[in-house]
Amino acid sequence: MPANLTPQYLEAEAKFKQAKSIPEKIKALEVMMAVIPKHKGTERLRGQLKSRMAKLKEELQKKPAVSRAEQAYNVKREGAAQVVLLGLPNTGKSTLFTRLTHAPSDVADYPFTTQKPIPGMMRFENIQIQLVDTPPIQMDRIEPGFPNLIRNANVILVVLDLTDDPVFQMEVLLEELNRLRILLGESEPTHPMDPGWAFKRTVLLGNKVDLKPALEGLRSLEARFKEAYTILPVSAREEMNLEEVKKEVYRHLDILRVYTKIPGKEPDRTEPVILKKGSTIEDVALSVHKDFAAKLRYARVWGSGKFDGQMVKRDYPVSEGDVVELHL
Repeated sequence: MPANLTPQYLEAEAKFKQAKSIPEKIKALEVMMAVIPKHKGTERLRGQLKSRMAKLKEELQKKPAVSRAEQAYNVKREGAAQVVLLGLPNTGKSTLFTRLTHAPSDVADYPFTTQKPIPGMMRFENIQIQLVDTPPIQMDRIEPGFPNLIRNANVILVVLDLTDDPVFQMEVLLEELNRLRILLGESEPTHPMDPGWAFKRTVLLGNKVDLKPALEGLRSLEARFKEAYTILPVSAREEMNLEEVKKEVYRHLDILRVYTKIPGKEPDRTEPVILKKGSTIEDVALSVHKDFAAKLRYARVWGSGKFDGQMVKRDYPVSEGDVVELHL
């Protein structure tokens, strides 16, 4: 006997095939089981659906322990961008995090004091950038969720101890990240990456530069990696070069700040509009409200225009620090 499957069943089956998570698959399967015709021609198919449902529910029950571990690394992005700090044990990463954000972190003179990601906000001029301190990376022991945290970050700060063979530290980190199919660098590779790989813009922070053996470590680090990365010597303990860290982070984010103003009034420079480099007047309007972009006739620009208050169209590219007056 033919199955005579209904359009409702076929629609649910299509959703099942497109589903990416187990709960989505179960939901689609429930619909399939509810609308499938009940006759002899569908007996075998109904049995297959029940078996598939049982396997999915069994698989779902096995996932909570992993999900809890992954959930700890699911850090909600706040501020203008998310920057993740990476390092081996005892590099001073958590001390640096505390100095930059004034947020509490687990700091001690022994390794592995940071047990889970800790977010904090770093102020750079008139914007807030989220920093995330992470547990130290261990060879062949990466927690579930850690790779996604790195992949989702806008920029990576690698913290290296200049007094303890920083070249070896970096090579260990690169080996582990290579295993996770994550590529670090100053600028995106010119050749296409293989599927599954992710590229992250990265700054190397050579920490403990205030200590005597650090100079030799800095020289070796620069000799090995200066062509591929920006390298910045810092001291978390003495708070040396921390403002330079903030500037380098902002530079590597590839974002810009634009200020909007109402006709006849001064711009509010305390709350910039944060946009990607290469954005246009239309993007500024969209950031205010989608209706602004739809109704926009023209804008006036102070800053990058040929003259203050220059009238420009929606495709005009904006620059860092521009003041934009939207006209509907």
